[in-house]
Amino acid sequence: MFCWILISLLVRFLKAQESPIVIYAQIGGTVTIPRDSSVNAANVYVNWFHGSDKRLVISRNPQGGIQMGKDVKTHVSLSSNYDLQISPVQDSDFEVWHCEQHVLTSTYVKAYKLYHVTIKKVPAVMFGDSLSLECKTESSSATPSINWNSPENSGCHQIKRHGNTISVKDVSRCHSGVWTCKVNYDGREAEATTTVFVIDLSPSPPDPIYTSLSSSSTVKIPCSLSSNIPWSVLNETGLQGGSWSFTPLSDQNQQQPLLSLSVGPVVRWDVTPDTDSRVKGRELKDTDLSIHNLPVSEKIRGEYSCSLTFKSKTLSRKVKVEVLQVNSSGGSRVYEGQSVNLTCTLGHSIASDLKVVWKCPLPSCPPPNPQHLISIPEVTMQHNGQWKCQLLLENGTMLTYAALSLKIEKAPVDVWLCVAISSGVVVFILLLVIAIIGIRRHKQAQSAASASHSGTSGGISSSQGLIRQHLPLAN
Repeated sequence: MFCWILISLLVRFLKAQESPIVIYAQIGGTVTIPRDSSVNAANVYVNWFHGSDKRLVISRNPQGGIQMGKDVKTHVSLSSNYDLQISPVQDSDFEVWHCEQHVLTSTYVKAYKLYHVTIKKVPAVMFGDSLSLECKTESSSATPSINWNSPENSGCHQIKRHGNTISVKDVSRCHSGVWTCKVNYDGREAEATTTVFVIDLSPSPPDPIYTSLSSSSTVKIPCSLSSNIPWSVLNETGLQGGSWSFTPLSDQNQQQPLLSLSVGPVVRWDVTPDTDSRVKGRELKDTDLSIHNLPVSEKIRGEYSCSLTFKSKTLSRKVKVEVLQVNSSGGSRVYEGQSVNLTCTLGHSIASDLKVVWKCPLPSCPPPNPQHLISIPEVTMQHNGQWKCQLLLENGTMLTYAALSLKIEKAPVDVWLCVAISSGVVVFILLLVIAIIGIRRHKQAQSAASASHSGTSGGISSSQGLIRQHLPLAN
């Protein structure tokens, strides 16, 4: 009996002298230390100790539940399986941990030791620059294998590499985000992460922004950072300023400054002096650099440029704005009987890959010729109402529409009286001109006839005189 007791004590001593199980973790991350799962009795007592002096951190008692140790400074909890969970991991946690489990008279002990896995923090990277990351593991009895995963960004191919280091040339928004280093060792896996900020502006809209002319309509001119980068990081990277400028469609050689970026503890767009008063300044609290609530008019047609200036380079994006409107040659109020031309226009010729569809108050609209122009030779009360032109892509997707309310009015009596009097005067003048022309022609005819008769009489008299000269005198 005494021998069996000695053997049992010896076995427990040898187990206690076993090398601690290697567990890798990252400071600030989460780690789970698994207990010996072979001990699965429902009435098991579980005690977790920390450090060489075995300070009790947390325990599980079948009768009393889960209890925390005294003066516990680390953030620990037990999983449903009574594994130890530490989150966030602190530098003081990288010591030996012991798990003691008791079932009746049996005791099971396991030792664990936390080892560092680290990724050196890199500063923000400018678009087009290079990026290099290294994942380091603290030396231990294990032989870790390391794999890298790049951030999962929409529309981007995810990079997967093997090895401690990873390098990327010509970085873009696809490389901005959380990079993960996966450490595989002894059948276990640990993860370390680092966030990489790639400073860039989001891509410009592939097509112009189409809007329509209305007294109450506004438009947003978009511009933003491609990732969620704090302004403090941008300032540390050498942000010097930024701007919005505008090149109008009517004069593409004249660039107009709109806003300038004020850099400091408070970042804001300030209105450039002597600029369009419709543009408003505002404080920037996130990655949105857009111009908000710009009132729509013909004057906003053109190209807008958004830029951020750093010490090393300038990032810029351009946005084109198109404004659709319906024009009436006679204005919105037209008298019955007048001729009117309705034009759907962007201020320039409409591209061939776009089409215009008209909607009108009539059962069927007059045929446009060309597609953006409707001619009405003589308006009637049936033409009264809203005339709408829709701008569509070839596949039928509507980009925007513009409307004009045409108000047809009957011409007042005094107008018709003026028209009648004017018509009578014109007719009288025409008759008078015709009469004068007739009289002049009649006089010219009489003058010509008289001249002809005079010429004939003179010829006869001359002939008689000659005859008399040649006849002998009768004596």
